[in-house]
Amino acid sequence: MAETSLFCQVNTLATGPADTAKKHVPVITIQGNAKVGQPFTVNIKVGEAPHGMENGHFIQFVDLYCGHIYISRVDFTAELNRPEVSLSVVLQHEGKRTLRAFSRCNLHGIWEGTKEVDVTK
Repeated sequence: MAETSLFCQVNTLATGPADTAKKHVPVITIQGNAKVGQPFTVNIKVGEAPHGMENGHFIQFVDLYCGHIYISRVDFTAELNRPEVSLSVVLQHEGKRTLRAFSRCNLHGIWEGTKEVDVTK
């Protein structure tokens, strides 16, 4: 059964129930260094603990933003996917940037995870 209160907000580690958050907050990691105009790999895995992907309860998608700028969306299918993705990203501006990933669970709403990245020349 859906937890309707979780659908009234964007949930985070700080705002969502701790046991639910562990399976829903996107965890962002990067490979290599982020350099202006050069591709680097952003890995997104939904949850510190694995989230099941059953027909009645699954992660529907993950969106990636840099600050408020939309970068990408990856859709998932129940039973046929794991909620993990690697994306090649190119950022055009130097300095500290916040990568923001949003995941949507069909029963527990939208969850946000963030990662600070220092983009260098």
